[in-house]
Amino acid sequence: MNALNPNKFKSENVKELASAVKQAVSNDRAASYKDNMRKGIDYYKHKHDIKDLRFFYVDNEGKVHEETARSNIKISHSYFTELSDQKTQYLLSNPVEVTTEQEGLQEYLEEYLDEEFQLMLQEVVDGGNQKGYEFVYTKLNKNQDRLSFAVADSLKVIQIFDENNQLIAIVRYYDSEIYKQDKAVTVTKAELWDSEKVHYFVSSDNKDFILDSSYEVNPTYFNTMVNKETKQAYGQSLGAALGIDDFIPFLRYDNNKYQTTDLEPIKALIDDYDLMACSLSNNLQDYDQPFFAVKGFPGDDYEKLINNLRSRGAVGTGENGGIEVHTVNIPVEARKEKLKVDKEGIYKFGMGFDSSQVGDGNITNVVIQSRYSLLDFKCNKAEIRLRKLIKRMLKLIVADINRRFNKAYDANEIEIIITRSTIFNEKEIEEREKIKAERKQVEIDNLLNAATRLDDESVLERICEILELDFEEVKRHLDEQDYVEDVIPDVEVPEGD
Repeated sequence: MNALNPNKFKSENVKELASAVKQAVSNDRAASYKDNMRKGIDYYKHKHDIKDLRFFYVDNEGKVHEETARSNIKISHSYFTELSDQKTQYLLSNPVEVTTEQEGLQEYLEEYLDEEFQLMLQEVVDGGNQKGYEFVYTKLNKNQDRLSFAVADSLKVIQIFDENNQLIAIVRYYDSEIYKQDKAVTVTKAELWDSEKVHYFVSSDNKDFILDSSYEVNPTYFNTMVNKETKQAYGQSLGAALGIDDFIPFLRYDNNKYQTTDLEPIKALIDDYDLMACSLSNNLQDYDQPFFAVKGFPGDDYEKLINNLRSRGAVGTGENGGIEVHTVNIPVEARKEKLKVDKEGIYKFGMGFDSSQVGDGNITNVVIQSRYSLLDFKCNKAEIRLRKLIKRMLKLIVADINRRFNKAYDANEIEIIITRSTIFNEKEIEEREKIKAERKQVEIDNLLNAATRLDDESVLERICEILELDFEEVKRHLDEQDYVEDVIPDVEVPEGD
């Protein structure tokens, strides 16, 4: 694997850029650090290592052969899929809300924070769970009138840093198959993004990259213009349009500080669970029939012996013969206990909520909250990084609103609200509220019994404290009511036709 030269990505020579992109894509395909990302995706899609399990044996001559006669059941137990979805849905089951007191900005924000935006956030968190980090890139929406956001698969995104570890470019690539002359051809398309523009390249069957001719203007800008005489494109970058210097329209969400997947702490436990469960299934499959030990049988026709046992339930064995029935004791209880230990470890180190927990049947809200504690810890860390990402997107959104409508809103004065949903014991909540209401009623009754010894204002203030009302507000309304009654006296209306 050849090291990338960052200076090549700053070149004005298209061929040199194409060569740099080819080297970056080639290196990325062979990058070992992305193996864990691919493994996380595989386990999320129920493609566990157990699928590759094979059995071998050594014959009398010492040669190794694959065992094909015995059972080899392969079942993937999708704990990682459950834990990943738990984290995402617990964190984002309610739409992310933003609030601001800046006049008119709330209505503008609602145009951007639609269902597509909420779905994008879920996909970003899902991608981070499985791959360790995920990218969001900024683009114009279908109508080309405002910014929108979409997920960029981090498996196919390459970051280019300079010698000072500063991000100078992004390469994004993807493969597709087309048929040319009845032959399948792999076409790779690549995009080279910098802070000013984007180049689009294409390659067939791993050949050199060239500029993609399907784009009328290549490279393109945020606001692209073409010189009619020279046919050369020029324009404004997205960062310049939004007033943000050196901005490459890709934002990264990190799953954690080390950009590791949620699979890594529990992969060995899941593999062990798969192996134990499948081994138990194999044992039951292979040893569900008894063995027959036949004495005095000449041994020339076992097939006839077995058929007689199956059909007639009897067999002749000769004068000194006999038959014994044997079974194999499978360590079922030991395997069940091992599966239980593995399962507890998966939920503990995967920091998830085990919905199969039974307990002693006393399901109070305290018990429920305790069972969510590990999931809460995991989501607390994820929420901090998600808020950071949303804050960066809001900065872009507000800059775009200011650009479009000639405003001067401040993104720092926007509050982000993320609300998690937890199952509660509704009956317990109702009983608790009933007890609170009864306590308040007793306090008010006691206060009214002693009211003759207190002035009206003191009684009213204490009642407002008990009912959690604003005393000044209540007093103002009472004063207004007294004023209306004094100014507008009761008038008797005479009867008329």
